[in-house]
Amino acid sequence: MAQVKKRILIVDEEKDVGGTFQTILENYGFEIDYFSDPVLVLEKFKPNLYDLIILDIKMPEINGFELYDQLKSRDSNIKTLFITALSSVESYNTHNSKVFPLRGARHFMMKPVRTDELLQQVYQMTN
Repeated sequence: MAQVKKRILIVDEEKDVGGTFQTILENYGFEIDYFSDPVLVLEKFKPNLYDLIILDIKMPEINGFELYDQLKSRDSNIKTLFITALSSVESYNTHNSKVFPLRGARHFMMKPVRTDELLQQVYQMTN
C-alpha cells in the first residue's frame, strides 16, 4: 500500500521565502500548495485538506493571525506553524490585538529559518 503524502499549505507574501519552503518540503516528499496572497487563500481554502498550514504573520491586507482565525473557523482541526520576523512575544501580542485568543494547535518559528529546524518542526506537527 502506498504511503499518503502529507499536504501542507504555505502562505507568505515574500515569494523567495515561500518558494524556498515549498522546494525544501517537496524535496522531502510533502505535497505543497503555496500562496503569496492571503486573500486568495480565503477564496481557495478547502476544509480537511491540509495536515499543516505554515503562515507568515506580517502580510498586507490580512495578517497571519487574522487569516488563521478565519481558516480555523472553517476547519477546526488545522495545525498551524507561524513563521515570522517578529522578535518577541510582546510583538506577537501587539500584532495580534485583533485576534485573541488563538485557538488550536499552533507553533512559532523565527526567520531566518534553518532547513533542519523547519523539517524537524514540520515532521513533529504532521505525525
